[in-house]
Amino acid sequence: MEVSIIAPSALYVKQLEIQNEHPKKQVRILRRDISASDLNPEMRDLGFHIAQCRHKGQSVRVPAMRGSDWGHVLRVLELTRAIA
Repeated sequence: MEVSIIAPSALYVKQLEIQNEHPKKQVRILRRDISASDLNPEMRDLGFHIAQCRHKGQSVRVPAMRGSDWGHVLRVLELTRAIA
């Protein structure tokens, strides 16, 4: 049986039905919004750089980062879009 991260396969769901079980679902953790004053300055600069390159139609290389840093970059992009 091949397990898929994105969605359960039909075979997997059928096997669970035979065993009288339900497919497991991930629980989404809802977090509060990050305020503009709490943003990491380096991630804020990266977010603004991405927004500028997007406006110019240029591609951007986004480095590997932790999930918390990625959240900061996405929040900057949300704020930049709200301002524009």
